[in-house]
Amino acid sequence: MKISFKPGRKFRHVAVMLGIVVIYLWAIEGSDTNPITFIKGIPFMADYVVRMFPPDLSITGRLLVRAGETLQMAVMGTTFGAALALPLSFFAARNVMPYRPVYQTTRTLFDACRGVNEIVWALLFVSMVGLGPFPGVLALTVHLLGALGKYFSETIEAVNQELVTAIASTGANRIQTIYYGILPQVKPLFVGYTFYYLEHSFRAATVLGLVGAGGIGIELITSVRLFKNQEVLTTLLVMVLTVTAIDRLSAFIRMRLITGVEA
Repeated sequence: MKISFKPGRKFRHVAVMLGIVVIYLWAIEGSDTNPITFIKGIPFMADYVVRMFPPDLSITGRLLVRAGETLQMAVMGTTFGAALALPLSFFAARNVMPYRPVYQTTRTLFDACRGVNEIVWALLFVSMVGLGPFPGVLALTVHLLGALGKYFSETIEAVNQELVTAIASTGANRIQTIYYGILPQVKPLFVGYTFYYLEHSFRAATVLGLVGAGGIGIELITSVRLFKNQEVLTTLLVMVLTVTAIDRLSAFIRMRLITGVEA
């Protein structure tokens, strides 16, 4: 079967490809992306990694305390963020919210919260409530409100609308339709997104130590600045092991909640 392309469509394809090429050339030039520089830097990185061994295990106890503090920040920030995003996400779903101004306002709120990095939010909250883990919790809460709100609302928009319509046709009101027609469909993804962002929050919380928000990030930044490479390796190992533990625990809980089967 012979396939023919209209001249206009072919021109659009060529224009799109040229546009993509121009964007990448612009990005490469502006970001100084240079594979040769990367290759030349490999020996320096290798030397840095060699000087990190063996890890300094004498600070493990202190790091575990700091990792616990970081995990506490992540748990509270994720909990508050998810709790706020869950009800607001229904206002940002087209198939649930028929009033466009409410829909657009909620989406804009999510964009504003998500568009500002956690470390910037932490800087603002440090000036508000002082140093310590609490500004980190607030920063994670605001950022996750935007991130989870976006994912939750898009998940709601992707539900099987026939099931929702069938429940509504039985005379169920809007709340009942959401509870019986939408929530059962989105629950697995909501749980998955929340636990994923718990891991994300732990990683983000390590960086918040830069602005005095506490946690293991303070230990990492201090070790890097003092060129204590072996302590840096120990800190990184504790961070990786903690994230791995969170991943396994979240997988176990997620599977039990969704299917009742152990992960």
